[in-house]
Amino acid sequence: TGTGTGTGNDINNVKKTIDASAAPLVAPKRILNADNDNNSTSISIINTEDIKMPTELLQKRVNAYKSFSPTVQTLFARAVNLHSDSSSSSSSSFPDAYSDEEAYATAIIIKVYQIEQTRMKEGTTNTAPMDLLDIANAQAGYETLPPPVQYMVKEMMDLKSCTNNTEIVEKLVVKNKVTRTNDGGVEFKMEDPGDENGDENKNGDMKKEKEARGENRDFTEKEVDSALKLYDNLPMAMKIMLAQSVNVKNESNSTAVVTRLIEEKKLLPSEDGVEFVVFGSGDEMNNLDLEFGNEQKENAGMEFVMGMLPEVTRKEGMGPTEEDAMDFFRLLGKKTFNPRNKPEKIPGGYVIRGENKKANGEELVQALDAMLKESGSTTGTGVGVGDKLYYYYMKDPTVVTQEQFDQGDFENPVIVLTGNNLAPTTNRFVKPIVTVFGGFSIASFAVAVCLSTDLKMDIEVMETMTSPLLFAVLGTQIAHEFMHQLVALKDKFKAGAPTIVPSLQLGVQGCITPILSPPPNLNSLFDFAISGPLVGMIISVGLLYAGLEKQVFMDAATQAGLPSIPVDLVRSSSLAGGMIEWLLGDGTLVSTEGGPSTLIKLHPYAIAGFIGIVTNALNLLPVGNTDGGRVAQAMFGRSFAKFIRGTTLVLMVGAGLFGGDEANLLLFFAIFAQVWQKEPEVPCKNEIDGVSDERAILAFMTAFLVGLAVVPLST
Repeated sequence: TGTGTGTGNDINNVKKTIDASAAPLVAPKRILNADNDNNSTSISIINTEDIKMPTELLQKRVNAYKSFSPTVQTLFARAVNLHSDSSSSSSSSFPDAYSDEEAYATAIIIKVYQIEQTRMKEGTTNTAPMDLLDIANAQAGYETLPPPVQYMVKEMMDLKSCTNNTEIVEKLVVKNKVTRTNDGGVEFKMEDPGDENGDENKNGDMKKEKEARGENRDFTEKEVDSALKLYDNLPMAMKIMLAQSVNVKNESNSTAVVTRLIEEKKLLPSEDGVEFVVFGSGDEMNNLDLEFGNEQKENAGMEFVMGMLPEVTRKEGMGPTEEDAMDFFRLLGKKTFNPRNKPEKIPGGYVIRGENKKANGEELVQALDAMLKESGSTTGTGVGVGDKLYYYYMKDPTVVTQEQFDQGDFENPVIVLTGNNLAPTTNRFVKPIVTVFGGFSIASFAVAVCLSTDLKMDIEVMETMTSPLLFAVLGTQIAHEFMHQLVALKDKFKAGAPTIVPSLQLGVQGCITPILSPPPNLNSLFDFAISGPLVGMIISVGLLYAGLEKQVFMDAATQAGLPSIPVDLVRSSSLAGGMIEWLLGDGTLVSTEGGPSTLIKLHPYAIAGFIGIVTNALNLLPVGNTDGGRVAQAMFGRSFAKFIRGTTLVLMVGAGLFGGDEANLLLFFAIFAQVWQKEPEVPCKNEIDGVSDERAILAFMTAFLVGLAVVPLST
């Protein structure tokens, strides 16, 4: 029984008290408490020494035990001397003497049942001091209380400083607020801590309190308004509980809920505002549809998971089913990945916590792949669980719970399961259309730089200027994408067709190549990401040098007929600009008046080389799921890669807004990446074993090259 008071103007004045005269708050009856439903004449019986236990009851309580937190399971195991301690030869969650978790749970439940029945026969159920079994029952009961009631208990008993449920229950036992019941269960007694009088005084106090609250008078209009304001400012969990207490399905309908609360005398006027009075036994509270507790936890962790995993892993209706997850779970064991619990639902899939029993992640992946392949060959249909989902051995993408923190379980890698369709959700017609526009954009750029020199677009100009530029740019992009596909083929994962992205400044922004299935490891992701742009940059530097070398030996008349591009654009790259001034002479990118010139004539190969250097370097910047973002994710992990991404975007936008990038290449690319490539990359099968030292050295060397390519040339 609980009451809450407060005014709509000051939600912080809401007080939560317990009606001192009401019956004790009883924890929801645990399945582990004997329910005395021993209809042995109608159901089968299991003999456990000299005590008979109904099979139906046994299975019911085993299922309940497996739903408990690991802490509660351990308490029950210790209470009946079946705990799997560290001295066991196996690091499994159950001793070697038992074949699996089900057998271990069954043994524990039978022992618990025997102890309960013995106590009831001896008449010591509610007279003996609390022992470890009672503590286990108490914590199991407390953990299933609705979150608002848990909060109320902590507040009333001054336990808000407690960091976990075990500490709360222990202090409740010390305060004598948890007692053993006649049926072997436990009972939480939440009387007012300051009230030490008998029931007679409590009843009198309750009557006076109700009179003082104005239970027998109607609400004023002002008090109704206060009630509405108060309700609107309550946490969603409390709104749902109040709405369900008066059978209103829509908790967002404030007027309907408050009106019903007033009618049923569960909302009363008081001197300082209004007061909620919600009556109900523990069983009634447990029977409420209190899914909001789980929903709140899921919502709290959903954004975190969404930040760690890309959207393609959370396609609606495409994730693995619970049956698929359990089929995968059954393949695990002491020789591969020893699970601590069953698959837990996360957005888009499931997470399995446990311990890798192999020497490293690579061996684990090889073992799991072999098991999944074998499972498919034994199904008759040839379709196994490996054909229905993807798995990833990675750092936990979920929010760390207090329980995981207390147990030191938050740093252990997990297995994440998602659906097996990682294709982008973009409409199938969008990518071809964008690619067509990309090709048209490259061609338009090639024509525009020729027209800027007042060249007449005849066949000769097309053959000597426009076509070489067009095919050199396209050739660089093709080489870039070919390397991506080559690595994917070598490492046996799928990569989608590239989408050519147009650009108003360079003709082409680059290509987007999606990964459609998980790479085997971070080395593979690194190779896939860096191979394309690195080869593209090498080819582009060669094109730039070749074009400048040709231009140096041209006469003045021939150079006058070369295509032109803006000097500001060329100066946006220290690498390209430095090569131009080195081969064409110092001051080439500065007019005789000392200011930047408008246009500079360059050979088509040189222009293509410049475009390739810049576009490939931009794609190596660590943002989103660009090639650079993939490299950062492989090098530093998902969490730190997010930090690097944010820092890089801030620097790029700052350079564009405050004059550090006069051509605004960085600014426009930052906008492009944030809109179309902001998601993290799909996970690898093995994200725990890091990249090799050789790849790390290559990454830092490439980062230096990228810096030269995207930092503007100093004046």
